[in-house]
Amino acid sequence: MTKKELRIISLQFRTLSSQMLKIDSQEEIGNIQAFLDFITKTKLIYDYISSCHSEDYNFDEILKTMGYRDRFILPSDTNELINYEYQLLRYIVSNKRQLFWYGERYTSSNKFVDMISAFMRKVIEPFVVALRSYLEICLIDANDLEDNEEPAKKTIFLSYCQKDSDIADIIDSRLSEKLGTIATISRDIRDVAYHESFGKFMRTIQDHDYVMLLISNHYLRSRNCMFEVTEAIKDTRYDKKIIFIVLKDNDKELIESPCEDTIEADIYSSEGQTQYILYWRNKEAELQAQIDEIGDPTCAISQIKEKKIVQKILLDLPDFFEFVRDNNGLPLTMHLSEDFKSILSFMELQG
Repeated sequence: MTKKELRIISLQFRTLSSQMLKIDSQEEIGNIQAFLDFITKTKLIYDYISSCHSEDYNFDEILKTMGYRDRFILPSDTNELINYEYQLLRYIVSNKRQLFWYGERYTSSNKFVDMISAFMRKVIEPFVVALRSYLEICLIDANDLEDNEEPAKKTIFLSYCQKDSDIADIIDSRLSEKLGTIATISRDIRDVAYHESFGKFMRTIQDHDYVMLLISNHYLRSRNCMFEVTEAIKDTRYDKKIIFIVLKDNDKELIESPCEDTIEADIYSSEGQTQYILYWRNKEAELQAQIDEIGDPTCAISQIKEKKIVQKILLDLPDFFEFVRDNNGLPLTMHLSEDFKSILSFMELQG
């Protein structure tokens, strides 16, 4: 199969999967059926799903053993996950249960739309991401490069808060010197032209080989930055592509005109993590209050969309905190002193 054919399949997959993951009502269950029809009829994808089949699941029996708040136990192995989730989706479209019934155990909200959205985000999206990763690998492995076509450079997405842009400038400049021509750094200030969408740019995160997070107190309280985090960890291989630097207050000494407020990210202590969770809980409550005050949902579309983004942030925060806590990060000063040797080694690059 040529790369052109793979790109067409990948585009169709992304379109249908995106429509499916956005559903928040029973009336939209047809989007799940459309997605299932596509992956079943597309030989490349279905052959892969079939190769992952190891056992049959009886979801009637599984659900009987689950308590009111028990969640589906998703397999950690990718092949087993694909097998499990494919059967689960088929069960959902053939069963008469309402979609919110599956999702009520994934959120404290008593609204059906929130229950369905939480279920799609926490249960179904890992399946979509696993299949998307498989398609990306197929595209990489496709051996039809033209003689005059050079292999693509590695790409790095630099994610940071605008309040920390001076420090991002230092990293961008110093790391670019080490990378030379073997990799490029994507950054909003040069990759988003006038009148282009920042949201669209942020969604390109998954198309990059690596994502570098410049984590600060500002970053963890920034809607755009945390949206970037939710996009980054959609990839099942995110632990292999995310690079993070946790800023300390003494890093302000690197810039000429430092801000007065703290930049240090209190992310390693339970107290610090709690304050960030409460911050986003308050944001969610503020948005809900605005929605309630407006009254008419058709006039509160912006607030409703924003609330969904905040809810996604809250859903992913615990996993993100655990990832940062369990991985050994180096301070910025050390990265600078060693000319980013550790980061280049992680990316298997030599500048």
